[in-house]
Amino acid sequence: MELRAYVRACRRRWLWLAVPVLLAVGIAAGLTLTAAPSYRSSMILFVTGGNGDPDAGARRLNSYIALVTGPRVAQGVVDRLGSDLTADQVQKSLSAQVQEGTDLLVISATDSESVRSRQIVTTAASVLVGLARQIGTPTEEDGPAPAVSIVQDAVTVREPDNLLRNVGFSAVLGLLIGAIAVAVREATAKTVGDEDDLRDLGLGTVGTISLGGRTIRSGHPDQALAEAFRRLRSLMPALADTNRGFGRGRSLLLTGSHRKEGTTAVTCGLAIAMAETGARVVLVDANMRHPGVGRYLALEGAPGLAEVLAGTARVPDVLQNSLNGRVTVLPAGQHAPDPGEILASPRLGATVRTLTERFDVVLVDGPALHGVADATVLSRVTDSALLVVRAHRTRTADVRRSMDLLERVGAQLAGAVLNALPRKLPTGKDWHEGVAEVPAADTGLGLFADADPGRVARPDDTFVSLPPVGTARGRARVVKPVINAEPEPVEEKAEPDEDVVVRGWAKVFTTKPGDVDAPEPPHLPVQRNSGEIETAPDPAPTDTDEEQRRGE
Repeated sequence: MELRAYVRACRRRWLWLAVPVLLAVGIAAGLTLTAAPSYRSSMILFVTGGNGDPDAGARRLNSYIALVTGPRVAQGVVDRLGSDLTADQVQKSLSAQVQEGTDLLVISATDSESVRSRQIVTTAASVLVGLARQIGTPTEEDGPAPAVSIVQDAVTVREPDNLLRNVGFSAVLGLLIGAIAVAVREATAKTVGDEDDLRDLGLGTVGTISLGGRTIRSGHPDQALAEAFRRLRSLMPALADTNRGFGRGRSLLLTGSHRKEGTTAVTCGLAIAMAETGARVVLVDANMRHPGVGRYLALEGAPGLAEVLAGTARVPDVLQNSLNGRVTVLPAGQHAPDPGEILASPRLGATVRTLTERFDVVLVDGPALHGVADATVLSRVTDSALLVVRAHRTRTADVRRSMDLLERVGAQLAGAVLNALPRKLPTGKDWHEGVAEVPAADTGLGLFADADPGRVARPDDTFVSLPPVGTARGRARVVKPVINAEPEPVEEKAEPDEDVVVRGWAKVFTTKPGDVDAPEPPHLPVQRNSGEIETAPDPAPTDTDEEQRRGE
C-alpha cells in the first residue's frame, strides 16, 4: 500500500486509531492508580581484601551480586525471619548492584509492606556477610581474606507509581495496534467504502448518490438527492471532453456488478435531472431478466424492446410517455424466453442508433455484468458505460472483474457512481439513507408513491420535478417542464385542499382533475400536431386515447 493511500485510510478510519489508544491509556491509568503501593529498602556494603588485582576485585563483586540474587541467600532470609514468604518470593524481591568506580555493593528489597522490605534487606545483608567469611579463606598468594561490612543501614522509600511513563507507553502501544489494524483492514478489505477505494482501483468517481429512506436525521432528503443527481448530470459534458464519456446525442449504459446495486434507481434519477434542462431524454429498460423501470413507472407488461428486437414491433410504436411527457421510456417488453439471444440480434445496434438520432440523451438501464453476458453485449452498442457501485456492499474484487469485462469487450468505461453513501446536507448535519428495497424490483427507489406504500405509479400521476434549489417550506409548488438550457420553475396557485404526498426524494401531487394541465410531450418521434417529420403511422386510437381526449 502506498503511503498516500495509507494516510487517506488512517484519516477515514481515525476511530480505528483513537479507540485502541484510549483503551490502552485507560487500562494503564486504572492499573497504575489502583495498584498496591511498593516500598524499597536499601543497604550499602563495603567489600575489602584480596591481593589488589582490579580484575579479581570486580569478579568478587559480581560473585556477591550473584549470591544476593540467588536461592542461597533467599533461603537464609526465610530461615531467619520465619515469615510466610517463600524462598522464591524473597529471591524475586532482592536486587544488588555495584556503585560504579567503587567497591560498594548496594542491596535492595522491594515489598508491598515497608517493615517487611526492611527486614528482608537487613537479613539478606547479614546472610551475605556470613557467607563471605565462609568462602573467603586467605592464602599466601591472595593476601588478606576479603571481608564484607555494612557501611549504611537500611533506608526505606516508597517507589513512585510512574503514571506518566505507563500512560505514555500505553498510548504508543495503542497507536501502533491501531495503525496495524488499519493496514490489515485496508489490505484485506472486501467491499468498496468510499471514493478513495474506487480511486485505488483506478476507477474515477463521477458522482455519489444516496437513495431510499431508511434513516433521516435532519434536513430534506429530496433536496439533497436532487442536487446529487444534478451534479451527476453536470459532469456528463466533462466526460465527453475526455473522449471517453457522454454528450448530446450519445448513449450511456448504466450497469452494476450484481443486482440490487441501485442501477435502475440511479438511471431514473439521472433521466429526470437531464430532462430538467429541456433535453429530449429516452430511458431504455434493457434488463429483460429483471426489469425495474416498468415497475416504477407503471409500464409493466407493455410491449417494448423485446418486441422491437424480435421484429414484431417498431420503435415508434412502443415508446411510452412518462412523467407527464418529460421522459420517453422504451420498456423492456413482455417476457422474453431467451433475453441473451434477443439482445444478440443485429437490431439492437440499429435500435440504439435510431434513438440517438432522435433524442438528445439515451440512457440504458442494463442488467448486472456478472452471471450473464447481457450487459457486455449492450456495452458494445452504447457510446460509454457508468458502473454503479453500492457502498459497503459491492466487493472490490467484483469491481475489478467488472472493469476487466468491460475492457475486454472494448467498452468505454466513463467512471463509477457510488450509491448509498453517507453524505452531508447543506445544513452541515449528518444524514444517511440506505438503498430502499422494493419487492420484485432490481433496485430500490419508488419514484412514485402515495399514502399507500404498496402503490405503484399510474399514468395519470402528476410529477412535479426534482425540487429546485432553495425551495422553501410552505405551499405546494407545481413545476412545469420548460425547454431551455436552465429551466426555471413556474409557480402556480395551489388549491387549499390540495393533497401533497412526499415519499423518498420524489414528490407526487394528487390534484383535482383539470387543476394541472400536463404539457404535451415535446420529444416523441411521432407527433402529428407538432410539425415534426412523421416517422411512422399513428397507431389506431384506443379507448384510453378517447378518454384522454374527452378529459382534455
